[in-house]
Amino acid sequence: MLILKNTKGIFFIISAVICFSCMNGVTKYLSEFYNVITLNMFRYWFFFLFLIVMNSNQNKSIINVSKSGNKLLQILRGSLLAIQMCFAHYCFLKLGLIETSALFAIGPLMVTGLSIVFLKEKVGWKRWVAVAFGFLGILIILRPGIKVFDPLSLLALGCALSYAIYQILTRYVSNFDTSNTSFFYTGITGAFILSFVGPFFYEEVLGYDWFWILIICLLGTSAHFFVIKAYQYSEASIIQPFNYLQLVFVSFIGVFIFDEILEFPVIIGSSIIVAAGMFTFWRENLNK
Repeated sequence: MLILKNTKGIFFIISAVICFSCMNGVTKYLSEFYNVITLNMFRYWFFFLFLIVMNSNQNKSIINVSKSGNKLLQILRGSLLAIQMCFAHYCFLKLGLIETSALFAIGPLMVTGLSIVFLKEKVGWKRWVAVAFGFLGILIILRPGIKVFDPLSLLALGCALSYAIYQILTRYVSNFDTSNTSFFYTGITGAFILSFVGPFFYEEVLGYDWFWILIICLLGTSAHFFVIKAYQYSEASIIQPFNYLQLVFVSFIGVFIFDEILEFPVIIGSSIIVAAGMFTFWRENLNK
C-alpha cells in the first residue's frame, strides 16, 4: 500500500515538473513580445478562478478556507512567490532557460541552511558539506573572473533565495493551517498584487497569442494542483529529488526549441548541485 502511494506521489510530482517546464518555455516565448508582469497577472487570475471553482465543488466556504492562524505570514509567502515568478521569468528571457534553471537548482540547499535559522532544525556537518559543494557548483556555472559577469545571474540567485524563503514559510504555516488554506493564499495574494501592478504594463495581445496565454494558465494551475496531490501521497523527502528533473526537461526545451547552448561548465556545475541536493535529501530521510 505504501509503495503504491509513493508511486502515485512520484507520478504527480513528475507531472508537475513537466507542466512547470513547459510553462516556463511558453512564457519565455511570450515574454519576447509581452511584459512578464502582465503574463503572470493573467496566470494568477486563472489560478484564482480555479480556486473558487475547486472550493465550490468541494462545498467549502471561501470564508472558512481563508481562516488562518497567521494571515500576515500567509500573505507574505504568497506575495513573495508572485514577485519571484515575475523576476524568474525575466531571467528566463535574458539569461536563458538552461542557465537560469541551473542557478535555481541551488534552492533546496538554501532551504537546508535557512531551516536552521527559521525552523530551528538540526543539520549535521555532512549536510553542511553538501551545501558547500552546492555553492561550489554555482561558482562553476558563474565562472567569476573567467567569463564576463552578468548581473542578472545575481537576480536569478535572488529568485532562488526568495523561493527558498517561500518554502520555509510554507513549512512553518503548515503547523497551524491546512494545505487548502495555504493554496488559497498563494492564489489570492498573487492575483491581488498583480491586478494592481499588471495593468500598468499591459500591451495589446494579438488574437492567436491568447491561446498561448491560456496554455500557460492551464499548465501553471495544473502544476500547482499536481504538487498538492504529490504531497498528499508521499513525504517530501521521497518526492523532492524528482524536482531536479526540471533541469533535464528545461535543457531539452532550451536546446531544441530556443537554440540555447548547453555549456560544459553548466553541466558540471549543475551535476554537483544536484548530487549535493540528492545527498541532503538522503540524509534527511535517514534521520527520520
